[in-house]
Amino acid sequence: MKRTSLLVLIITGTLYGAFAQNTYTLQQCIDYALKNHRSIKIAQNDVESAIARKNEGRSGYLPQVNGQAQWDDNLILQTTVIPAGTFGPGTPEQRIQFGNQYSTIMAVQLDQTLYNHSFIEGIRALKPNEDLAKLKKTKTEEDVIYNTIAAYYNILLITENEKLLQQSEERLRKTLPIVKLQWEKGVIKKMDVDRVQVNYNNIVANQEILKTRKEVAYNNLKYNMALPLETVIAIDTNYSKEIVSLENYTDTANIKNKIELKILRQSLALNQINYKRQRANYYPTLSFYAKYGGNAFGNKAGQSFTNWTQFSAIGFKLNVPIFDGLRNSSSLKQMQLGIESLKENIAQTEEGLKLQMLNSTTELSNSVTNLSVNKETLELAKSIYNTTTLQYQKGVIAYSDLLSAEFAYKEAEANYLQSLVKYLNAKLEADKTNNNLNTYIK
Repeated sequence: MKRTSLLVLIITGTLYGAFAQNTYTLQQCIDYALKNHRSIKIAQNDVESAIARKNEGRSGYLPQVNGQAQWDDNLILQTTVIPAGTFGPGTPEQRIQFGNQYSTIMAVQLDQTLYNHSFIEGIRALKPNEDLAKLKKTKTEEDVIYNTIAAYYNILLITENEKLLQQSEERLRKTLPIVKLQWEKGVIKKMDVDRVQVNYNNIVANQEILKTRKEVAYNNLKYNMALPLETVIAIDTNYSKEIVSLENYTDTANIKNKIELKILRQSLALNQINYKRQRANYYPTLSFYAKYGGNAFGNKAGQSFTNWTQFSAIGFKLNVPIFDGLRNSSSLKQMQLGIESLKENIAQTEEGLKLQMLNSTTELSNSVTNLSVNKETLELAKSIYNTTTLQYQKGVIAYSDLLSAEFAYKEAEANYLQSLVKYLNAKLEADKTNNNLNTYIK
């Protein structure tokens, strides 16, 4: 008996663990997405890559040490011609082969750049390049926040619709037996009963449709959170229904801090540095080198690894560009045009963001007004419909009056849901255009 009870407890616990749901608030959804979304991890890898490029960029001005080992089998030695008369009048021309069949060289060389303007400009570009990667990561995080909120709101709207349908379904479920009884007594026509039944069936069908939409909406939320799709979750549907103030949605000066403009400005700074780096190819370069090694040679292979002789050298190398076939000037022209286009893009983007901000503020203002009106209308229509239903059930009013009240209530429901959708979407868009998305995670 004890074993049976224990087995039941184990099975019950397993099933509970399998079907238990984690309830997420909006902030918890965003927090999970920011910690686990793959696009953010990719953006962080780009930041780490930019940091690693710092060391790579600085390496141009650090000493470069290279070793060299070379073994040659001179199958045919090069012939040198000594002109006639070299060793005195009448001396014939002589053909001589210098060297040995086998030779080995081993050496190590140090090169140190003393001046290279292109390297200097490249080092200056390292910090802007890292900053650009960080800004792109911030932009990725904002996109993840925005998409997660939008997916979350979609579930809230479906849940709100479910509540309204549930209320209507309960009312009609109570009304349906009454109208059937009235028909049986000959008080109303069969068509009136059919109308109530049709309305009830439509509500039940819409409830099934909403279940499917809700499942799809949850999958979309889990995808935007980077949560495994097989995970069973629920969301906290108790959200703030207070109408927001519009005071924080009208400052167009805030546009300067938009991440899109920051990225473009940083890209412009980086392109300007790269332009200077390309132009530096016209400058001379100076470097120092030191070389030490040894060589061995002989007409037998073994001799090329014995009897070593040493050699060493130090020196300076100056490289002065004179003519490169106009390659560098063509590159500079292209880069200059790219910089000018980027400046125009920044100006155009700023104006576009201002337009988005003003339009989103207008949309939010209108949605606030419509939501307030439609919410009040819904409450009035609900009250009228409830009163009319009770009066009809008591036989005080005609069925046509009930249908009229029901139609008005359904219309009020539809208008309320539509205005709620517009309000939540308008608020989210206004928060995005006003740099307020971070307020959702505080």
